[in-house]
Amino acid sequence: MKFLKKFNNNVALVEDSSDIEWIVIGKGIGFGSEKGDNVDKTIIDRRFVAEPTNGQVDLLQTIASIDPEIIELASEVTKEAERFLEITFSTRNYITLADHLNYAIQRTQESVEYTENLRWEVKKLYPKEYQAALKTIETINNQLNVTLPKSEETFITYHFVNAQNDEGKLENTVKMTKLINRILEVVKYHFQIELDEESLNYVRFLTHLRYFIIRQTHGENMHQESIDQTVVEAVKTTYGRAYEAAEKVSNLLYKQEGWKLSSDEMLYLTLHIRRVTSRIKR
Repeated sequence: MKFLKKFNNNVALVEDSSDIEWIVIGKGIGFGSEKGDNVDKTIIDRRFVAEPTNGQVDLLQTIASIDPEIIELASEVTKEAERFLEITFSTRNYITLADHLNYAIQRTQESVEYTENLRWEVKKLYPKEYQAALKTIETINNQLNVTLPKSEETFITYHFVNAQNDEGKLENTVKMTKLINRILEVVKYHFQIELDEESLNYVRFLTHLRYFIIRQTHGENMHQESIDQTVVEAVKTTYGRAYEAAEKVSNLLYKQEGWKLSSDEMLYLTLHIRRVTSRIKR
């Protein structure tokens, strides 16, 4: 690869042997290089084709605005996260995280904190991604001698969840978390209890809700009716109070999202609600 242009010490424009231009990211890749110099491929952490599209122009402008030290740090923490979560960051997800970290560090240095009241739900919904976020925060705090606020535990977890789905958008992940929290509130209000958040049934319920919402968002199995209706009626009769709660959740989802739950979905939702509230006497 031949060096064409430096954006900062860690970002440069290069050209390969097929005359294709690439934006490359790597520690010191732009430092001291002149047009036409050979580029050491071993120091390239990320690269993407420099196509003249609006999306690529936006990415390039974003990269150019990020502190070079943060670019380097973002490469380090994403590599750690990739190993731990066994995923691969797309270029867009990587740059989005780098941009977020850049502003998060600026806000921290200016003593500005954004509040986030879903930290506990995020910790339970995405435990492995949450652990990766804690490690990222530890690395940043140690290397930059800062103390990122607790809210970053949630925000960075969202980025790691989003990185596992190239088609996903960060706002969809946030929306799903808030919707699950709303469902939990409906169940707790219906039974007038606090759920045991340390129980296995609670974790299973969260997992069910997470994948249920993903399926609904993608229009999968929304009208499937594979279970015998006599089974559904038996569950409805046996676990009447849980079924009532499931109906309230169903009404919430219809009003808020326009989703109509099938009998199958109502059955599984009822059973999960029954399990997660099973310590209540009927």
